[in-house]
Amino acid sequence: MGSERGREMRERGEESPQDSCFLSPLKTLFASFKILLRNPKVFVSIFALATLPLSLLLFSLSLSSHPIKSQIYHLEAVAALSPTRFEARHVWKESRAYAISLVRLNALFFFPCYALSLLAAITAVHSTGLSCNGKRPTLDTALTAVRTTWKKPLVTTICVYAVMLVYVLLQRTLVAAAAEAGGLGPVAVALVGLGVEVYLMAVLSLGVVVSVMEERWGWDAIGSGWGLMEGRRFSGWVLSGILVLGSGCIGWEMEETMEGGDWWSVRGWRVMGFGNKLWLVCLFGVVVLWSYVVNTVFTASVEDGSR
Repeated sequence: MGSERGREMRERGEESPQDSCFLSPLKTLFASFKILLRNPKVFVSIFALATLPLSLLLFSLSLSSHPIKSQIYHLEAVAALSPTRFEARHVWKESRAYAISLVRLNALFFFPCYALSLLAAITAVHSTGLSCNGKRPTLDTALTAVRTTWKKPLVTTICVYAVMLVYVLLQRTLVAAAAEAGGLGPVAVALVGLGVEVYLMAVLSLGVVVSVMEERWGWDAIGSGWGLMEGRRFSGWVLSGILVLGSGCIGWEMEETMEGGDWWSVRGWRVMGFGNKLWLVCLFGVVVLWSYVVNTVFTASVEDGSR
């Protein structure tokens, strides 16, 4: 009976719930590729002006902070094994000095990374929205969107950072509590937390898209992102998981490169030459750009389906 109904729906050009559940993410990915290929000039410009510099900055931050993090981990291990409290306090003091240096380094990179991320989000989302509506986006229309709409995504992204900060702290607290109980509790909590985090990232990403495309911002835009996931939660979760997996694989590859890569010394600091890994920087920039296109296509498809 169910198979007959599914066949009838396909003959009428409709999708069964099962088909929609599994085919919708693939259709969204395919539609996003079509938009990128249909508007190469504007998206190559966005890549060159925003997502590639953003990727370079993020990788530079990762490379610059890696020696400091390694030193902090080393000092923490030494402090834990110190035979006396006096030696341990001395090591902890040195570790705190490195930690302060790490905070300063992150602060130095934060504002340019944030500005480029905001630029990439507005230009990519607005250009994709125009393409979804059958219009031809250009670099001029993208830059005009930045001048006219930057306040809304700025407020929304601040709310996004606040939500993610609270969630990360909550997740770490739960994992630590599960670790005290022992057993497989920490693993189970971490896996469930990862799944929830992927879903939360999908909702927040849609909120950013809404803040660019509509007259909503802040918590109102995030609430709209939550509403857009209604009825298509699995599709949104899968798409978010694919994007997280893509960026995660790039990050893991770079981590392996930093752990066993080719290092050279500059004034006592170890710096890694990553000329042979420059393709990772470019690939990450492409993934960032593609993620904005995918989320915008998903938002447009949900809104079209609700009309």
